[in-house]
Amino acid sequence: MSIMRNKWMMTGINLAVATLLFIILAPVYDLNHYINQLFYLSFFYLGIGLMAWVTRGGFFDGITYGFRRFTNRMSKNGDYMDDWQDKPLPSKTISGSWPRFFLFHGFVLMVGLLILLVIYYLL
Repeated sequence: MSIMRNKWMMTGINLAVATLLFIILAPVYDLNHYINQLFYLSFFYLGIGLMAWVTRGGFFDGITYGFRRFTNRMSKNGDYMDDWQDKPLPSKTISGSWPRFFLFHGFVLMVGLLILLVIYYLL
């Protein structure tokens, strides 16, 4: 877990993963395919980070609360010990550091991707 707290070491690991994916999956070793691997990795991080950010912001809390209430009212064999009102909502289950972690790494990889795209089109 201490590796994940050091964001620059984790960035180096991400670049190593992108390079490893490039070596394994690229049919031709050129800059275009390396840019593609960085794209896949950076937008994976950005997608997870944006989903965590939206969930952390409370967007799905009302929907979750409504479904829990509906399920409790409509179930025939309801568990009377189940307190659906006291269950934590999705915004309470995600720590605030996770969206920042994924968004930071996604943006750093995207900046590297954009720099390589500029180099690719200037050559």
